[in-house]
Amino acid sequence: MATPITTPVTPDWMKTDEVAARMGCTRRSVRNRLHRGSIPVRWTFIERTILVNRAQFLAWLEGGDGRASAA
Repeated sequence: MATPITTPVTPDWMKTDEVAARMGCTRRSVRNRLHRGSIPVRWTFIERTILVNRAQFLAWLEGGDGRASAA
């Protein structure tokens, strides 16, 4: 029997539910904004799970990279 592959969540990546909680919005809103590019961070899609680069997201959320704020 094959071993199921699990999504590799490391401290470098965060799932959309954590991103949504930090932004105060829904996971769907996060997904839509990632696809539109209005959250300008690196992200990947693994096994039906979107993972967002934690360092880039936190810098963007705090306004550290000079881009628009999350709200």
